[in-house]
Amino acid sequence: MTEAGSATIESSSGDRSSRRPLEIFAAIFVAAGLIYSFHLGADALGASEAYSAWAAAKPGVGAIIRTPVLHDPGKQVFYYVVLHYYTRIFGLSEISLRSMSVIFSLMTLVLVFALGCEMFDDNTALAAAAIWAFNPLAVVFAHTARMYPMLIALALAHLLTLWQVRERPSAPRAASCGVVGAALLYTHLGGILFIGAGVAMLVRDYVRGRRNPMAWLAMAITLALFVPYLPVARMQSETLIAGHWLDWIGTAYEYPLAIKIVSAAGAAALAIWFVIGTTTGSDRDDQLSWLGVWTILPGLMLAAGSIVIRPMFNLRYVAPSTATFALAVAAGIAGASVKWRNLLAAGFALVWLIMLPFDKPKAQPWRDFARQVTVDSGGSEPVFFEAGFVIDDPANDLPNGGFPFGYYSVPFNYYFSGANPRIAIPGFDTTAARMTIEERVSSARGGWLVSWKDSDAVSSELPDPKSFSVVERFRGDHLAIYRITPAVR
Repeated sequence: MTEAGSATIESSSGDRSSRRPLEIFAAIFVAAGLIYSFHLGADALGASEAYSAWAAAKPGVGAIIRTPVLHDPGKQVFYYVVLHYYTRIFGLSEISLRSMSVIFSLMTLVLVFALGCEMFDDNTALAAAAIWAFNPLAVVFAHTARMYPMLIALALAHLLTLWQVRERPSAPRAASCGVVGAALLYTHLGGILFIGAGVAMLVRDYVRGRRNPMAWLAMAITLALFVPYLPVARMQSETLIAGHWLDWIGTAYEYPLAIKIVSAAGAAALAIWFVIGTTTGSDRDDQLSWLGVWTILPGLMLAAGSIVIRPMFNLRYVAPSTATFALAVAAGIAGASVKWRNLLAAGFALVWLIMLPFDKPKAQPWRDFARQVTVDSGGSEPVFFEAGFVIDDPANDLPNGGFPFGYYSVPFNYYFSGANPRIAIPGFDTTAARMTIEERVSSARGGWLVSWKDSDAVSSELPDPKSFSVVERFRGDHLAIYRITPAVR
């Protein structure tokens, strides 16, 4: 064999080797796309998904902007605006609403791979993508018509662009990073946790003598673009912190003051250690420090806030951290053994795939409930919805102006178009609610109550059992549906 021929063969072998991670990633991407798209329209929309449809169906951007301000604090407007124009093309069906989440979930997979290539190497990027692609959290988000897939994608895009402007400073990269950061904040108020993580790492660079004005320019652009929305965000924060709010932030735990002080001080100390703690100075150590901050600090802040202020930790709000965790695991194991990295990545992917058939979301009742009302009531019986904020502890209810039309009326109206009166009753005033139910059910000879309360809390709201028959038709998390009719004498 000639030297030229040998060189040609070696070159060809090297090209195939360099293309292999990309080819395997392409196969993972296709498989993820099929799994994310499977049975998108099979399950009825949940209540929060119905709110996405309700916001997207608004006539214009102005009306969309008012939706989270009045009814969905913490959820910003960018997702609703994008969904509005997306559904104008593809419609408001369950498949259409959820398919946009599939798109952003696939974008997240691409961004995990791109981050791995940018910060480490192609094979580490491939391992991280395999760990992330089929995990239950990614699949659930892809099947849900909410802003969380967009939140994850934008958070990762912000990390990627911030890392790029840090490594290769330029004004165009800074502008791109700034715009992505603003889009992140306009998607969900939780985005501030990841902007804060980025600021913490830039402070770390500054303390270590690494000056990068372009990275700080990117953060300034993010802030400047978000400033017009700050008054609205402030009002939303007041509602979230001071009020009783939906499912995750309720009445404060009665922790002793000493525990609150220790928790706050511990979280602050750990955050400071991440920023100025000692490192070996290697590139891998620097990269893992960035991923560690992005992965740990957001959840740490919410956990500390849950002790000091009110319960506020929920995995949805730190979902971007789970994606960077996959990358940190792949990179960390690779530092010890490339073989173990590859084996564990394949093992994770296999375990996730085995778990998928058993990881089914809870069935939502709205489609069946709408059918029941249509069949049983003939269009005249009222459906009652509790007005006010949905809270974990109804015993601590206080008068409030949350959801004046009733939180659960939105998913019901998505599936039901009959003439039945929808009546809002005060969820925080059981006496007034019971009187309204008794009066209207007596007049119509039947009715339905949709409640967020548990069986003990709702009992004082239900009509007199001597005069009315009450049958529980459905019971789920923060949801119960009752059929109410006058008792047969």
